[in-house]
Amino acid sequence: MYRAEAANLETLQKYGHGTPDDFLERNLYSRYASWGPTLMAVIDLLLFGVNGIWIWAVQMLWIPVTAAGIINGFAHYWGYRNFETEDASTNLIPWGILIGGEELHNNHHTFGTSAKLSYKWFEFDIGWLYIRTMAILGLAKIRKVAPKLKSYQYSPRA
Repeated sequence: MYRAEAANLETLQKYGHGTPDDFLERNLYSRYASWGPTLMAVIDLLLFGVNGIWIWAVQMLWIPVTAAGIINGFAHYWGYRNFETEDASTNLIPWGILIGGEELHNNHHTFGTSAKLSYKWFEFDIGWLYIRTMAILGLAKIRKVAPKLKSYQYSPRA
C-alpha cells in the first residue's frame, strides 16, 4: 500500500512538502529502495554470523507490526490526546522509546513535519535524541520543530 501511495502525485504534494528531492533521493534511495533491507541483512550476517538471519527477520517483521499494528491500530483507538485533530490519533505512552517516538502519534498528527514528537515535559522521544545528536555532529539539519505553547499567567488586579 505504501509503494502504491508513493506513486500518487496528490499524496506526494500533500505529505511530501519540504522533503528532499535531490541527487541522492532520485538516483539512490528511490531507484534502489530494496538495498536498505539487503544491506541490513549483510550487516546482521557480518555482526552475528548465521544468527544474523534471525535478527534480520525480527527487524523486518518488527517494522510493519509496530507501524501498522501498534501505531495505526492502538494509537487510533486508545491513549491520551494532547491536541484535538480531525482523526482519532492518540499518544500511547508518554515515552517514545520503543519505536522512535511514534507512540506519540497524536503529536505526530498535529505537527506532521516536526522532527521532534515529544511535546509535554514528561514525553520522551528517543528519535529526537538521535536527530539532535546528528545535528550537533553536523550530520543532519533540523528543518522544523513544533511551536512551543505560550502560556500567560493571570494576575488579578486589586
